[in-house]
Amino acid sequence: MSDYSSIVVHSAATILELCKDLDEKLKGYLVETDDRPDISYELLKILTISDDLVQLANPDKISGEFFALPKEVVGGSKEAAVFSNDHGWDFGPWFGEKSGSIKLGIKKVIKYWEMDPETVELHEEAQITSKEFVRVRIDSGIREVKAYAKVVFDQFFSDKVSVEK
Repeated sequence: MSDYSSIVVHSAATILELCKDLDEKLKGYLVETDDRPDISYELLKILTISDDLVQLANPDKISGEFFALPKEVVGGSKEAAVFSNDHGWDFGPWFGEKSGSIKLGIKKVIKYWEMDPETVELHEEAQITSKEFVRVRIDSGIREVKAYAKVVFDQFFSDKVSVEK
């Protein structure tokens, strides 16, 4: 496993551990209690890690790159990492989609965690309450984060996909 692959494995494992912490802290929220748990550390940490993973596959442009200067002449610019397998296939798009989905999933959790269930307006024929709606959306986002982090972890840990800088 390359050093960069180790970073990806460690990042995915950290996200999975933080999701366990989220599950524990959210136990009973909007079911048994309306007291919003303090999960800001876990949310911020997962968002930061997921952004770092996205940056491996698709680094943000900086300063001069916005004006079409080549990366070679812009100080601090970064090239996308190279993701491949034993057959030499390009796994960059695959990794970009998975890491992007982790980031979108945690952003969904943040959106609904910040939401006050009392302000949610559901259709009058809705089969769930506003509290259930918010909780289901939070849980859905966490499941999304876990699923994609697990796939990334498994593929890199088993050396089926590797990354080179």
